[in-house]
Amino acid sequence: MSGWTQVEIYATFMKLTGEMEVVRPDRLSDSVNHAEHYLSLRDTRAEPLSVNYPVLSRVEPRTTIAKSAVILLCPLEEPAEEAPAVARRPKLAHQAAFNTIAFSLVGDIHLDPGQSLRDHLERHPGDFLPLTNVSALWVTALSSETHAVQRSFALLNPAAILSFSDR
Repeated sequence: MSGWTQVEIYATFMKLTGEMEVVRPDRLSDSVNHAEHYLSLRDTRAEPLSVNYPVLSRVEPRTTIAKSAVILLCPLEEPAEEAPAVARRPKLAHQAAFNTIAFSLVGDIHLDPGQSLRDHLERHPGDFLPLTNVSALWVTALSSETHAVQRSFALLNPAAILSFSDR
């Protein structure tokens, strides 16, 4: 069974909003991490994060997005509570701060007991990092503009991480 999840995708200067297919019992993170180098969205709109960044935008029926350019991927709706198809191990929540190439953010990471964030990133290279209770601030050297993002859940591209700190 498949469903479409509305998502926002943040890059350095752009935000794309569209729908991504998630095949159940996979979660959004599974769909993103199982994709090779590209993500497919439908009914996608591209917008600049800066008002001074011109974009000719219209809704595109099909869009392909390079995973390498994605910094943050956020669902716009809360995931439906379903009985888990697969037993998942309980994880411990830890707050962490991240600096990326365009965002400064804090959020909760969920790790196996005894595992550090660095261990997780080294064991799962390339896998987008699931975060909860995310507060992100878009910061660029090009202007004094900012863009704030607050989401209950987001996926962070580890390739975009400049630094991180466990709190």
